[in-house]
Amino acid sequence: MFFLKQIFRVRERSQIKPDNPEGYMSVLDHLESLRRTIIRMLITVFAAMVLCFGCTEEIMDFLRYPAANMSERHDATLLPDGVDIQHWEQAKKLASVIPALAPHEAESLRATHEEPVQKLAQLIPLLRAARTLPQEKREAWLQNTTPQAEQQLTLALLHSGVSLHPDNTNGENMMGAFQPGEAFMLSVQLAFFAGIIISFPLLMLFLLQFIVPGLHEHERHILYKSMAWGFLLFIAGGAFAYWCVLPGVLGFFYHYSISMGIENDWRIGYYLTFAIKLIFVFGVIFELPVIVIPLIKLGILNYKGMKRTRGYALVACFALALILAPAPDPGTMLLMALPMYALYELCIIFARIEYRKQQPSAL
Repeated sequence: MFFLKQIFRVRERSQIKPDNPEGYMSVLDHLESLRRTIIRMLITVFAAMVLCFGCTEEIMDFLRYPAANMSERHDATLLPDGVDIQHWEQAKKLASVIPALAPHEAESLRATHEEPVQKLAQLIPLLRAARTLPQEKREAWLQNTTPQAEQQLTLALLHSGVSLHPDNTNGENMMGAFQPGEAFMLSVQLAFFAGIIISFPLLMLFLLQFIVPGLHEHERHILYKSMAWGFLLFIAGGAFAYWCVLPGVLGFFYHYSISMGIENDWRIGYYLTFAIKLIFVFGVIFELPVIVIPLIKLGILNYKGMKRTRGYALVACFALALILAPAPDPGTMLLMALPMYALYELCIIFARIEYRKQQPSAL
């Protein structure tokens, strides 16, 4: 309610009517204008959501990509030097089908693969057999059964702890669903967030038109430029989360669970909710300059005030990161708070430039 009252005061200062020199509006007038703004925003989001609903399969594949092949990437960090992850994955598949083939069929299939794949495929059954033995007997058994030339590589693979089964995703069941209608509801959820993203410039326009309805020509120019930059910054924030933050966070949780002996039984609903929230929150965080810079241009904020409250802004950034972060780990909160504060510092630099334009002699 406090923030709503502050918005109403800003509206009264910006909307001066000829028949009302004081610019006063009753609370009911403000609420009626707010109601119309909300309706316009809801209609816009719904129309964008309908357009995006037909692309939910592509959107889901896009969001699932950072978590795809997580077990393969985990194995890549465990393999000994000189063993390529692609060769290893092919060798696991080859070793899993050869036992069911006749000797001439198995030999024919081996010949279709590269030599490193064939060599690894011959070692995998031995490694699987060794893992059935007690820990203290595995190395001695492999030394007695493995050719001398392959013993060093075989022992290195044994001690690495790498997965030996092609169908072993360490519980990473990304297509698992708990309820019959979960896939449909996920499509609705994806369409909703995609609709917000593509309609974001219009939503920002409607919101700012409500906050400051009485704009002059130069103020409208500032508003339109802010809309364009706002959309670009929202996309930049989402891209930063998608390409930099999300893979790192997923990798940390995945490797930590494996180290604790816990399966990563990730379900599609939980994962998509986590990924969408992370991407969306970062997109909103990157909107900070779009909110602050127009307020500086309009004289509502100034350089001295922002500089004086720099310490409070830092605390606020970490508090917001603590509240908004979809994961409770300190790394995710730092990755969220530091860009937010860096954007605030850029806004202070912009405010200082504006201050020096108004007072050329000021330092």
